Amino acid sequence: MIKNKKLIILIVIFVCTSVVLGILYYNETKKYSYTLNLPLDDSVYSINMEQDDKIVMIEEQEKIKDIMFIISKVKGITTSKSVQDSPVNAENVIKINIEYSESSILTLFIYKKKNKYFIEQPYNGIYRISFDEYYSIEKYI
Repeated sequence: MIKNKKLIILIVIFVCTSVVLGILYYNETKKYSYTLNLPLDDSVYSINMEQDDKIVMIEEQEKIKDIMFIISKVKGITTSKSVQDSPVNAENVIKINIEYSESSILTLFIYKKKNKYFIEQPYNGIYRISFDEYYSIEKYI
């Protein structure tokens, strides 16, 4: 009888400890996770793209919607924080300035690094994208 009580107490302590550690872990990962912040499609009136010496301004709504659709597919959450104004040690960098609402500009970068492709929102997060997503945007420049 005494052994059963000790066993039950140990199980309760183990379960309570597991629950508390799970909650702490969840809160810790939530605290340092980032999501891509994008304007609504219909508020975007132009997209400027720069790569090396090329600068392209896109004002056609069909092209804007296509680019925004590709970028918006990068939903998800990352724990990789962007701490720079622009990517470091990256190749094939394309700077994207999305102009929306009243004189608001959102800057994003897409690039290749160590044979992987990324989209980065400065001081927010760094998100993995596929080559196809990268190329679908790059074709506009």
